[in-house]
Amino acid sequence: MSNETTEQQCGCSQQLSSITLLVDNKAGKGLECVHGFAAWIKVRDRRILFDTGQKGVILKNAERLGINLAEAEVLVLSHGHDDHTDNLADFYALNPNAPMYCGENIDADRFCCRPGEQALNWSPPPSAKKIFDSLPPDQKHTLKKPHYLLPGVAITGPVPRLTTFEDVGDALFLDIEGRKPDPVSDDMSMWFETDKGLVILLGCCHSGIVNTVNYIRKVSGIEKVSGIVGGMHLIRASRERMEKTLEAMKSWNMDFLIPCHCTGDNAMQQMKDYLGDIVTFGCTGTVIELGNLPEKQEGDFSMCKEHACGCGCA
Repeated sequence: MSNETTEQQCGCSQQLSSITLLVDNKAGKGLECVHGFAAWIKVRDRRILFDTGQKGVILKNAERLGINLAEAEVLVLSHGHDDHTDNLADFYALNPNAPMYCGENIDADRFCCRPGEQALNWSPPPSAKKIFDSLPPDQKHTLKKPHYLLPGVAITGPVPRLTTFEDVGDALFLDIEGRKPDPVSDDMSMWFETDKGLVILLGCCHSGIVNTVNYIRKVSGIEKVSGIVGGMHLIRASRERMEKTLEAMKSWNMDFLIPCHCTGDNAMQQMKDYLGDIVTFGCTGTVIELGNLPEKQEGDFSMCKEHACGCGCA
Protein backbone atom coordinates (compact mmCIF):
# COMPACT_ATOMS: atom_id res chain seq x y z
CA MET A 1 0.00 0.00 0.00
CA SER A 2 1.12 3.53 -0.69
CA ASN A 3 -0.11 7.10 -0.95
CA GLU A 4 0.57 7.48 -4.67
CA THR A 5 -1.30 6.27 -7.72
CA THR A 6 -0.35 6.26 -11.39
CA GLU A 7 -2.89 5.76 -14.16
CA GLN A 8 -1.81 3.55 -17.05
CA GLN A 9 -3.15 3.09 -20.53
CA CYS A 10 -4.61 -0.15 -21.85
CA GLY A 11 -2.43 -3.21 -21.63
CA CYS A 12 -5.19 -4.98 -19.77
CA SER A 13 -4.03 -8.21 -18.19
CA GLN A 14 -0.56 -6.71 -17.75
CA GLN A 15 -1.95 -3.82 -15.70
CA LEU A 16 -2.25 -3.71 -11.94
CA SER A 17 -5.66 -3.59 -10.30
CA SER A 18 -6.13 -1.33 -7.29
CA ILE A 19 -8.37 0.77 -5.06
CA THR A 20 -7.39 4.39 -4.36
CA LEU A 21 -9.13 6.35 -1.61
CA LEU A 22 -10.24 9.65 -3.15
CA VAL A 23 -12.22 11.08 -0.24
CA ASP A 24 -11.81 10.29 3.45
CA ASN A 25 -11.91 11.99 6.85
CA LYS A 26 -8.10 12.04 6.89
CA ALA A 27 -5.72 12.88 4.07
CA GLY A 28 -2.27 11.99 2.86
CA LYS A 29 0.36 14.60 2.02
CA GLY A 30 -0.81 17.25 -0.45
CA LEU A 31 -4.43 16.03 -0.44
CA GLU A 32 -7.62 17.26 1.18
CA CYS A 33 -9.91 15.60 3.70
CA VAL A 34 -13.58 15.96 4.59
CA HIS A 35 -16.14 13.84 6.39
CA GLY A 36 -17.07 11.62 3.47
CA PHE A 37 -15.94 8.73 1.34
CA ALA A 38 -15.11 7.89 -2.29
CA ALA A 39 -12.82 5.36 -3.93
CA TRP A 40 -11.36 4.91 -7.41
CA ILE A 41 -11.18 1.34 -8.66
CA LYS A 42 -8.92 0.05 -11.42
CA VAL A 43 -9.37 -3.45 -12.77
CA ARG A 44 -6.71 -3.67 -15.48
CA ASP A 45 -7.89 -0.97 -17.93
CA ARG A 46 -11.40 -0.64 -16.47
CA ARG A 47 -12.43 2.21 -14.15
CA ILE A 48 -15.17 2.35 -11.48
CA LEU A 49 -16.04 5.17 -9.08
CA PHE A 50 -17.41 4.13 -5.68
CA ASP A 51 -19.28 7.03 -3.98
CA THR A 52 -18.55 10.73 -4.48
CA GLY A 53 -17.83 12.20 -1.02
CA GLN A 54 -18.84 15.79 -0.34
CA LYS A 55 -17.84 19.47 -0.57
CA GLY A 56 -15.92 19.28 -3.85
CA VAL A 57 -12.95 17.46 -2.35
CA ILE A 58 -13.15 14.61 -4.86
CA LEU A 59 -12.42 16.95 -7.78
CA LYS A 60 -9.34 18.42 -6.14
CA ASN A 61 -7.95 15.09 -5.00
CA ALA A 62 -8.61 13.39 -8.33
CA GLU A 63 -6.66 16.13 -10.14
CA ARG A 64 -3.73 15.90 -7.72
CA LEU A 65 -3.64 12.11 -8.04
CA GLY A 66 -3.80 12.18 -11.84
CA ILE A 67 -7.20 10.50 -11.93
CA ASN A 68 -9.67 11.42 -14.68
CA LEU A 69 -13.21 10.93 -13.34
CA ALA A 70 -14.56 11.09 -16.89
CA GLU A 71 -12.96 7.68 -17.45
CA ALA A 72 -15.21 5.94 -14.91
CA GLU A 73 -17.36 3.45 -16.80
CA VAL A 74 -19.81 3.09 -13.92
CA LEU A 75 -20.66 4.75 -10.62
CA VAL A 76 -21.53 2.60 -7.61
CA LEU A 77 -23.24 4.27 -4.63
CA SER A 78 -22.97 2.55 -1.26
CA HIS A 79 -26.03 4.45 0.04
CA GLY A 80 -27.71 7.85 -0.13
CA HIS A 81 -26.25 9.83 2.77
CA ASP A 82 -24.91 13.23 1.76
CA ASP A 83 -21.29 12.43 2.63
CA HIS A 84 -21.38 9.83 -0.16
CA THR A 85 -23.57 11.63 -2.72
CA ASP A 86 -22.79 15.34 -2.35
CA ASN A 87 -20.62 15.54 -5.49
CA LEU A 88 -22.95 13.56 -7.71
CA ALA A 89 -23.77 16.54 -9.92
CA ASP A 90 -20.06 17.39 -10.32
CA PHE A 91 -19.34 13.82 -11.40
CA TYR A 92 -22.15 13.73 -13.97
CA ALA A 93 -21.10 17.10 -15.34
CA LEU A 94 -17.81 15.39 -16.24
CA ASN A 95 -19.25 11.99 -17.08
CA PRO A 96 -22.92 12.36 -18.13
CA ASN A 97 -23.30 8.86 -19.60
CA ALA A 98 -21.93 6.79 -16.71
CA PRO A 99 -24.39 4.12 -15.53
CA MET A 100 -25.30 4.31 -11.84
CA TYR A 101 -25.70 1.28 -9.59
CA CYS A 102 -27.53 1.93 -6.32
CA GLY A 103 -29.98 0.50 -3.81
CA GLU A 104 -33.67 1.13 -3.41
CA ASN A 105 -34.66 4.40 -1.68
CA ILE A 106 -31.32 5.98 -2.54
CA ASP A 107 -33.07 9.36 -2.82
CA ALA A 108 -34.89 9.21 0.54
CA ASP A 109 -34.64 12.04 3.06
CA ARG A 110 -32.46 10.94 6.00
CA PHE A 111 -31.94 12.37 9.47
CA CYS A 112 -29.76 11.59 12.47
CA CYS A 113 -31.80 12.27 15.63
CA ARG A 114 -29.66 11.56 18.69
CA PRO A 115 -31.37 12.07 22.08
CA GLY A 116 -30.77 15.52 23.47
CA GLU A 117 -29.13 16.80 20.29
CA GLN A 118 -30.34 18.83 17.33
CA ALA A 119 -31.39 16.64 14.41
CA LEU A 120 -28.89 16.42 11.56
CA ASN A 121 -30.02 16.33 7.95
CA TRP A 122 -28.09 13.58 6.15
CA SER A 123 -30.29 13.58 3.03
CA PRO A 124 -28.80 13.63 -0.45
CA PRO A 125 -28.42 17.29 -1.50
CA PRO A 126 -30.92 18.75 -4.00
CA SER A 127 -28.33 18.54 -6.78
CA ALA A 128 -27.99 14.79 -6.19
CA LYS A 129 -31.76 14.30 -6.05
CA LYS A 130 -32.01 16.04 -9.40
CA ILE A 131 -29.56 13.50 -10.83
CA PHE A 132 -31.53 10.60 -9.34
CA ASP A 133 -34.72 11.95 -10.95
CA SER A 134 -33.22 12.79 -14.32
CA LEU A 135 -31.23 9.65 -15.18
CA PRO A 136 -33.06 7.49 -17.75
CA PRO A 137 -34.12 4.00 -16.58
CA ASP A 138 -31.43 2.29 -18.66
CA GLN A 139 -28.74 4.38 -16.93
CA LYS A 140 -29.88 4.02 -13.31
CA HIS A 141 -29.75 0.42 -12.07
CA THR A 142 -31.46 -0.25 -8.73
CA LEU A 143 -30.12 -3.50 -7.33
CA LYS A 144 -32.28 -6.00 -5.45
CA LYS A 145 -29.68 -8.78 -5.46
CA PRO A 146 -25.90 -9.21 -5.92
CA HIS A 147 -24.55 -8.08 -9.28
CA TYR A 148 -21.23 -8.73 -11.05
CA LEU A 149 -19.84 -5.76 -12.99
CA LEU A 150 -16.80 -7.69 -14.24
CA PRO A 151 -15.44 -11.17 -13.62
CA GLY A 152 -14.55 -11.23 -9.93
CA VAL A 153 -15.91 -7.69 -9.28
CA ALA A 154 -19.35 -7.48 -7.69
CA ILE A 155 -21.83 -5.38 -5.73
CA THR A 156 -23.73 -6.94 -2.84
CA GLY A 157 -27.12 -5.37 -3.37
CA PRO A 158 -29.14 -5.43 -0.11
CA VAL A 159 -27.38 -7.30 2.69
CA PRO A 160 -29.49 -9.53 4.99
CA ARG A 161 -29.39 -8.37 8.62
CA LEU A 162 -28.92 -11.63 10.55
CA THR A 163 -26.72 -10.82 13.55
CA THR A 164 -28.33 -9.85 16.86
CA PHE A 165 -25.61 -7.38 17.89
CA GLU A 166 -25.39 -5.18 14.77
CA ASP A 167 -27.60 -2.24 13.90
CA VAL A 168 -27.37 0.73 11.51
CA GLY A 169 -24.81 2.35 13.80
CA ASP A 170 -26.59 5.55 14.81
CA ALA A 171 -29.98 7.12 15.59
CA LEU A 172 -31.11 7.20 11.96
CA PHE A 173 -34.61 8.17 10.88
CA LEU A 174 -36.61 8.98 7.75
CA ASP A 175 -38.22 12.02 9.36
CA ILE A 176 -36.78 14.97 11.25
CA GLU A 177 -39.04 14.23 14.25
CA GLY A 178 -37.32 10.90 14.75
CA ARG A 179 -40.46 8.78 14.52
CA LYS A 180 -39.71 6.57 11.51
CA PRO A 181 -36.54 4.50 11.92
CA ASP A 182 -34.31 4.35 8.85
CA PRO A 183 -32.99 0.82 8.12
CA VAL A 184 -30.72 2.29 5.41
CA SER A 185 -32.08 -0.39 3.11
CA ASP A 186 -30.01 0.95 0.22
CA ASP A 187 -26.71 0.10 1.95
CA MET A 188 -24.39 -1.90 -0.34
CA SER A 189 -20.72 -2.88 -0.51
CA MET A 190 -18.40 -4.29 -3.17
CA TRP A 191 -16.10 -7.29 -3.32
CA PHE A 192 -13.16 -8.40 -5.44
CA GLU A 193 -12.23 -12.05 -5.96
CA THR A 194 -8.44 -11.87 -5.99
CA ASP A 195 -5.87 -14.65 -6.11
CA LYS A 196 -5.29 -14.03 -2.38
CA GLY A 197 -8.96 -14.14 -1.42
CA LEU A 198 -11.77 -11.61 -1.08
CA VAL A 199 -11.05 -7.89 -0.85
CA ILE A 200 -14.12 -6.06 0.43
CA LEU A 201 -14.84 -2.34 -0.06
CA LEU A 202 -17.29 -0.64 2.31
CA GLY A 203 -18.98 2.76 2.25
CA CYS A 204 -20.44 3.01 5.77
CA CYS A 205 -21.54 -0.62 6.15
CA HIS A 206 -24.83 0.25 7.84
CA SER A 207 -25.81 -3.40 7.32
CA GLY A 208 -23.08 -4.38 9.79
CA ILE A 209 -19.63 -5.61 8.84
CA VAL A 210 -20.22 -9.16 10.12
CA ASN A 211 -23.49 -9.40 8.19
CA THR A 212 -21.77 -8.01 5.11
CA VAL A 213 -18.71 -10.27 5.18
CA ASN A 214 -20.77 -13.39 5.92
CA TYR A 215 -23.10 -12.58 3.02
CA ILE A 216 -20.26 -11.96 0.56
CA ARG A 217 -18.59 -15.23 1.53
CA LYS A 218 -21.87 -17.06 1.01
CA VAL A 219 -22.71 -15.47 -2.35
CA SER A 220 -19.20 -15.66 -3.80
CA GLY A 221 -18.47 -19.14 -2.48
CA ILE A 222 -15.05 -17.89 -1.29
CA GLU A 223 -14.22 -18.31 2.40
CA LYS A 224 -10.84 -16.55 2.53
CA VAL A 225 -11.02 -12.83 3.30
CA SER A 226 -7.76 -11.20 2.25
CA GLY A 227 -8.66 -7.69 3.31
CA ILE A 228 -11.29 -5.07 4.07
CA VAL A 229 -11.17 -1.31 3.46
CA GLY A 230 -13.69 1.44 4.17
CA GLY A 231 -16.06 2.91 6.71
CA MET A 232 -17.70 0.64 9.28
CA HIS A 233 -19.81 3.07 11.35
CA LEU A 234 -18.64 1.73 14.70
CA ILE A 235 -18.15 5.17 16.21
CA ARG A 236 -21.04 4.57 18.64
CA ALA A 237 -20.84 0.78 18.84
CA SER A 238 -21.71 -0.88 22.14
CA ARG A 239 -19.10 -2.87 24.04
CA GLU A 240 -20.85 -6.09 23.04
CA ARG A 241 -20.86 -5.14 19.38
CA MET A 242 -17.18 -4.22 19.37
CA GLU A 243 -16.17 -7.41 21.17
CA LYS A 244 -18.12 -9.64 18.79
CA THR A 245 -16.95 -7.66 15.75
CA LEU A 246 -13.31 -7.98 16.78
CA GLU A 247 -13.74 -11.71 17.42
CA ALA A 248 -15.25 -12.15 13.94
CA MET A 249 -12.46 -10.11 12.35
CA LYS A 250 -9.82 -12.26 14.03
CA SER A 251 -11.54 -15.44 12.83
CA TRP A 252 -11.35 -14.23 9.22
CA ASN A 253 -7.53 -14.39 9.38
CA MET A 254 -7.13 -11.38 7.10
CA ASP A 255 -3.96 -10.11 5.47
CA PHE A 256 -4.95 -6.47 5.97
CA LEU A 257 -7.67 -4.27 7.45
CA ILE A 258 -7.94 -0.57 6.56
CA PRO A 259 -10.66 1.15 8.61
CA CYS A 260 -11.45 4.75 7.74
CA HIS A 261 -14.22 7.34 7.35
CA CYS A 262 -17.03 6.66 9.87
CA THR A 263 -15.38 3.76 11.71
CA GLY A 264 -14.43 6.01 14.60
CA ASP A 265 -11.00 6.66 16.10
CA ASN A 266 -11.68 4.60 19.23
CA ALA A 267 -12.95 1.61 17.23
CA MET A 268 -9.98 1.87 14.86
CA GLN A 269 -7.55 1.83 17.78
CA GLN A 270 -9.32 -1.18 19.29
CA MET A 271 -8.84 -2.98 15.97
CA LYS A 272 -5.16 -2.09 15.98
CA ASP A 273 -4.72 -3.25 19.57
CA TYR A 274 -6.61 -6.52 19.02
CA LEU A 275 -5.46 -7.48 15.52
CA GLY A 276 -2.00 -5.94 15.40
CA ASP A 277 0.03 -5.08 12.34
CA ILE A 278 -2.59 -6.13 9.79
CA VAL A 279 -4.46 -2.91 10.68
CA THR A 280 -3.53 0.32 8.86
CA PHE A 281 -5.57 3.49 9.24
CA GLY A 282 -6.77 4.67 5.83
CA CYS A 283 -6.65 8.18 4.44
CA THR A 284 -7.16 10.00 1.17
CA GLY A 285 -4.43 8.82 -1.19
CA THR A 286 -4.12 5.31 0.24
CA VAL A 287 -3.71 2.74 -2.55
CA ILE A 288 -4.64 -0.91 -2.07
CA GLU A 289 -3.23 -3.28 -4.67
CA LEU A 290 -5.73 -6.01 -5.52
CA GLY A 291 -3.44 -8.59 -7.06
CA ASN A 292 -4.79 -10.84 -9.80
CA LEU A 293 -8.49 -10.99 -10.64
CA PRO A 294 -10.17 -13.46 -13.00
CA GLU A 295 -10.26 -12.47 -16.66
CA LYS A 296 -13.06 -14.88 -17.52
CA GLN A 297 -16.02 -16.17 -15.59
CA GLU A 298 -19.46 -17.50 -16.43
CA GLY A 299 -22.24 -14.93 -16.25
CA ASP A 300 -23.57 -11.69 -17.69
CA PHE A 301 -21.27 -8.78 -16.81
CA SER A 302 -22.60 -5.28 -17.43
CA MET A 303 -19.19 -3.70 -18.07
CA CYS A 304 -18.06 -6.41 -20.52
CA LYS A 305 -20.72 -6.30 -23.20
CA GLU A 306 -19.03 -3.83 -25.52
CA HIS A 307 -15.45 -4.28 -24.41
CA ALA A 308 -13.16 -5.30 -27.25
CA CYS A 309 -9.68 -4.36 -26.03
CA GLY A 310 -8.59 -7.98 -25.79
CA CYS A 311 -8.60 -8.40 -22.01
CA GLY A 312 -10.63 -11.59 -22.32
CA CYS A 313 -13.68 -10.53 -20.29
CA ALA A 314 -15.93 -9.56 -23.21
